[in-house]
Amino acid sequence: MPHVLYTGPSSPFGRMASVVIRETGAPIEEQVIDVYTSSFLDPINPLRQIPTLVLADGTGIYDSRVICRYAVALATRGLMAAENPWDIETRWALAIGIMEAGLQRRMESLRPEGEKSATVIARLGERIERALDYLEPAAALLPREQARIDSIAVAVALEYTDFRYTRGWREHCPGLGAWLAVYGERPSMDETRPRDPPH
Repeated sequence: MPHVLYTGPSSPFGRMASVVIRETGAPIEEQVIDVYTSSFLDPINPLRQIPTLVLADGTGIYDSRVICRYAVALATRGLMAAENPWDIETRWALAIGIMEAGLQRRMESLRPEGEKSATVIARLGERIERALDYLEPAAALLPREQARIDSIAVAVALEYTDFRYTRGWREHCPGLGAWLAVYGERPSMDETRPRDPPH
């Protein structure tokens, strides 16, 4: 039995793991599932969250950061630079925070009228925009031609912001916009773009 990554069609966390798998060449298969109906995951990952990596012996590995590190170790191709490793780790964490805020905002906006909170939606939007403004000066530090974990995570976070929130961030983050226009053309990014499942 091969290693299998279970992910979803629009999860930014699953997409980040998928991009890392492609960039490292790790021998991991991928299956897109509907996490809400995938009770088979419960004994493997009791949180029933995606992504979940199931190893050949049935062991479950999660969350996305752990899966990314496992893929790198499995393929022995590093995605971390030797210089300034904590800067890279921190940008990775910030990008994941943007994904989390974007997903929370999306879930809040889908709540029935009378239950959703405009205040919560606005605050999450402000959190995303504040984080993007903070990242803007770092655009010059993100490699355009190299697969590195902070670049992968930032690119996934930016495209998830496009997908679920707004493309307007480019007006105040032109450096990030120009960087993404190049980095987003990588095959690993093009092959994993988020999509809504058919109804």
